[in-house]
Amino acid sequence: MPRELYDCTAAELATQPVEHLSHDTSPGEAAAWLSTNGYDAAPIYRDGHPTGFVHVDDIDTDTDGDGLRDHLTPLTIEHMISGDASFPAVLSALIERPVYFLGGHDHVNGILTRADLNTGPARIYLFDRITYLEERLRELVLDKAPNWKDTPVSVDALDDIESRYEDAKAANIELDELHYAQFSTLETIVSSVEDCWQICGLTSKGGAGTRLHEITELRNDVAHANLLVENTDSNDFLSTGRTTENLSDTLETIDQILTQLRDAGYDPDPA
Repeated sequence: MPRELYDCTAAELATQPVEHLSHDTSPGEAAAWLSTNGYDAAPIYRDGHPTGFVHVDDIDTDTDGDGLRDHLTPLTIEHMISGDASFPAVLSALIERPVYFLGGHDHVNGILTRADLNTGPARIYLFDRITYLEERLRELVLDKAPNWKDTPVSVDALDDIESRYEDAKAANIELDELHYAQFSTLETIVSSVEDCWQICGLTSKGGAGTRLHEITELRNDVAHANLLVENTDSNDFLSTGRTTENLSDTLETIDQILTQLRDAGYDPDPA
């Protein structure tokens, strides 16, 4: 039976516990406090109750004033997110707004920002799905492209596969040679074999190469603990570095390909 994939929620991603500021904190002090602690935002309390929040973009150390009343944003329902929200739902929400709050009874108990997408639970969630996709793509290639060594795989990649295969064979634990191909090699094979990229639900060789390469880059960043979201300030199309929207698009591609492979019989898991 196929294994169950790891899942994570907004509560697992969010920063907890939550520190807050008093409404009578000066804007300059609040800006310095946010900077010192590396926070993007913080809830503001008055008489023990949350009244709003202040974001780093709203103030700086030169902002004058005796309190935060004129600089805070009211903490309304549009700035809240359920702790049970799924990872895709979190991504979708963070495309629209850079910060959300998790609430309890008259209390803020979590802050969720785009930077939280660079934490451990997000890495585990993505790596599990990419690894699962990698397994399914191997099944597809073995079925539809048994002569995969004749595709445009580089000589260095083939040498690496052979070396790893021979090491495993010497230890009497060898699997099929394709098992030792890296994801980037699977990308090359699938995007060059029409039967493969069509079954994945991709509409052209070039499009397949582009979308699979985005997954390869994400996989490498996940595996090597690089930033998953490099630009937390913008989701514009021409932004430099991977944005929340870019990450969401790549995850959607992963899910779509897994669905296509399942429908084609390469993944018997109905969940």
